Amino acid sequence: MAHLHHTHTAMNSRSAAAAFDGSMLREPVLWKLLLLIGVSYLVWSEKLSIVLDLGPTVTPVQVEAGGQKIKASLLPDFLSMYSKAEKKKEKLPRYGVTLAAGAQGNLTFAIDPGYAGRHEVDPGTVRSAMANCTDYVERFAPVAVAEMRKYGIPASITLAQGLLESDAGQSKLAKSTNNHFGMKCFSNRCKKGHCANFSDDSHKDFFVKYGNTWGSYRAHSQFLKNSKRYAHLFDLNDTDYRAWAHGLAKAGYATDKRYADKLITIINNLQLARYDRQ
Repeated sequence: MAHLHHTHTAMNSRSAAAAFDGSMLREPVLWKLLLLIGVSYLVWSEKLSIVLDLGPTVTPVQVEAGGQKIKASLLPDFLSMYSKAEKKKEKLPRYGVTLAAGAQGNLTFAIDPGYAGRHEVDPGTVRSAMANCTDYVERFAPVAVAEMRKYGIPASITLAQGLLESDAGQSKLAKSTNNHFGMKCFSNRCKKGHCANFSDDSHKDFFVKYGNTWGSYRAHSQFLKNSKRYAHLFDLNDTDYRAWAHGLAKAGYATDKRYADKLITIINNLQLARYDRQ
């Protein structure tokens, strides 16, 4: 009897499995659930835009250093080079905008490498800030390259603007709205939740909110490509990031008079031009 019971149980298990493999998989609800799980994962991982439109992803760039290839995230700490140069009273590299005392943010040290030494900033603070910068580059370089291939905007420019406008993704605006490029909302009839008010040039400035940072990158590309103000930039060589930086500043992308110099300095000190050749 025990054997018959075991056999009966096994048959029931096989029948249940067969039913699951057959009828249950044909249930619309189950397929919808599986589809929802898949889409949710793509959105959560911020790769939906690339899967749908941006083409193949780009592997992290490797650069030569001392005859060996290393990942971008493991680039030599150029700040140590600056500190050693200062101690030896050597001339610092030419790329650097001098920032006034009281400057804050991750980009402070990438823009003004001598800032830490002049103002006795804690080395741990500097390392943390620069780690945020290199992590940001490694994370968003693939999408910047994909945008370059689609719209013709140098990846170095896109990355430098994203870094500067979002403080390497750590600004309040970037964290709360996924807006990495300071994209403003000029519509008087936008839907609720479309934009948010942040103090910038005016207390009435409203910035667009994005579902994820990839959406912010795409909006930035389309904004430059579809605006007559920036049309002349697309006549430039797509590897001439200096001309692009000065062109953006001259066209009024930002009110900062040193905007172009800051972009160029960020590109040079973080070695972002390598992405323009992909």
